[in-house]
Amino acid sequence: MAFGKELREPWGLFLAAGTAGVAWAVQLPLGIAAGVGVVVLLARAGVAAAGNKGVPATKPPKAIEVDPQSAEGVWCARAAAAAADFAQAGGALEDGPLAERVAEMKPGVDETIETLRRLAGRATTAAKALGHIDRSALAVEKSRLRRSIASADADVHADLDQALASIQEQEDVHARLTSSRTKLLARLQSGALGLEALVARVVELSALEDTGPDAASGTVADLGDQLEGIRRGVLETDEATRRALGT
Repeated sequence: MAFGKELREPWGLFLAAGTAGVAWAVQLPLGIAAGVGVVVLLARAGVAAAGNKGVPATKPPKAIEVDPQSAEGVWCARAAAAAADFAQAGGALEDGPLAERVAEMKPGVDETIETLRRLAGRATTAAKALGHIDRSALAVEKSRLRRSIASADADVHADLDQALASIQEQEDVHARLTSSRTKLLARLQSGALGLEALVARVVELSALEDTGPDAASGTVADLGDQLEGIRRGVLETDEATRRALGT
């Protein structure tokens, strides 16, 4: 399959034709010149196919498993439930401006849910990393090293200072992880509650439409702005924490 594809590759055909032309230009018989071009084409296709065979296919990143009982799992589940309610509410609407607007918003809701799931996975990753850093033990070790430095000879100060710097680095990592997880959980909460509020707004506008054709027309457009605010905030947190955690 790969060999046949390489045979049809334009650059290979051009190279073979050019080689055959050179062979004919140096006064080789036309049949031999054509044969030289065919050999070049086959050789190039074989080498390219063999080289591509060793390149593994790129796999999408594996989703991080989130404990449904964790804080991030709870907020992620609430956001997913709100998205399902949004779709259900939209499906129950009569044809009209509100139904059209809700249908247009569905891709934005889906994107927001996917981003919230990434944030939940990132919060789980941060929690697991924090579990490997014993802050209390670090504080004890830090105090011990400071006492040792105060009473140590000058020739060991450099080693003790380096050890103290290592303790400080671990404390800094703990602080950054804690900050990132706090931001992630806050955004998960605001995202889930924002989607729940969006569903409530759709239900409200649906009821207003029942009271008259123009009762809700002035506020239907605001739904998109409400969703865009949620979506943008979630994406900003996604990008910021991705850089902070290197994920």
